[in-house]
Amino acid sequence: MTSIHGHELMRWLGDNGPLPKEALLEGARKNFGDCTFHTCSLEGLSAAQLVDFLETKGKIGSGPEGLHLAMPPCDH
Repeated sequence: MTSIHGHELMRWLGDNGPLPKEALLEGARKNFGDCTFHTCSLEGLSAAQLVDFLETKGKIGSGPEGLHLAMPPCDH
């Protein structure tokens, strides 16, 4: 199964957000297909697990309109 870096989901959210969480997860399924995600420190994440992780790190924020990119992904 393909593994995609979480930065790709962050870039996608930056281009398409803010979105309610369910819309973000559905968009991830449609855009990235059947895959897992990884970060610099984790691997084998579902889209939901990645979003939760990025929220705890402050990289994805939430507001009245839904989830949004709170900081740009790093370029490594």
